[in-house]
Amino acid sequence: MGRSKSVDDTEILQEIASHPDPVVTAPELAERLNYSADGIRNRLRELESDGSVMRREVGARATVWWITTDGRQRLS
Repeated sequence: MGRSKSVDDTEILQEIASHPDPVVTAPELAERLNYSADGIRNRLRELESDGSVMRREVGARATVWWITTDGRQRLS
């Protein structure tokens, strides 16, 4: 299996910001960006550490993510 395409932080944030729902899951983003789910999870954790996104666990195996005000400012 080949390496996933490169996706930058702005693309991830834009995809979250433009999603029709207020929250997204890593598998949804992975599908929309043609990127691995594990890769997206890692990138989301990095974006969380810099304050661009936040997350909440909503079940035993489900986590939802949303863009913060700081993340939206990065898109400006």
